[in-house]
Amino acid sequence: MKTKVKKLLKSKIVKYIVWWWLAALIDLYALYIFVDKFSLYYIYSALLAFCISFTFWFFFQKYITFSNYDKKHLKQWFIFLVFQLIWLWLNIVLLYVFVDLFDFYYMYVAIFNKFIIFVWNYIMNNYFNFK
Repeated sequence: MKTKVKKLLKSKIVKYIVWWWLAALIDLYALYIFVDKFSLYYIYSALLAFCISFTFWFFFQKYITFSNYDKKHLKQWFIFLVFQLIWLWLNIVLLYVFVDLFDFYYMYVAIFNKFIIFVWNYIMNNYFNFK
């Protein structure tokens, strides 16, 4: 039983879940701070939160989740950035639609969006970037 647990904890998907959500929490916390403590517009706050969490996401995914020590750092960073910018655009659109048009609380929408990006990010990085 112990070896099954150890094997599970070392699996890529479990590492992805743990480290991805840690970076997502950094993103959500930064979003909250910018909106509720500094009174920034939530769209600008989402952009700033992305800038902060992006670095964590890249390093967590490359080195911890996918155990990728390939020396193609710049190429992988750029591919990761492209995937994240696509996601950022969708995130901003969804935030705007659900917050401004449907009057949802911005944090609920941000958390919901994380579930979408969770799947997108794993597929893109597992099969195209850190393979």
